[in-house]
Amino acid sequence: METTVEPGQLIRVVKGRPDTEALAALTAVVLARAAAYEGEHGGTAGGGPALAGRRRPERVRGFLGPRTWRGLRPA
Repeated sequence: METTVEPGQLIRVVKGRPDTEALAALTAVVLARAAAYEGEHGGTAGGGPALAGRRRPERVRGFLGPRTWRGLRPA
């Protein structure tokens, strides 16, 4: 599913008719949240793990057996 946004349209109202004060308040909240997030993460993109999550397939154990679930203890 691809969503296209018209230039200048960042917020879409799905239901109702907000006035300019309501849109200004919403914009202020969204910008404050974005600034807080950027401040917490140092303005860096991502925030995921520093190492790649790849493994060599030949070193990963495969299928252990049809009854291995019996030995598992509930978490």
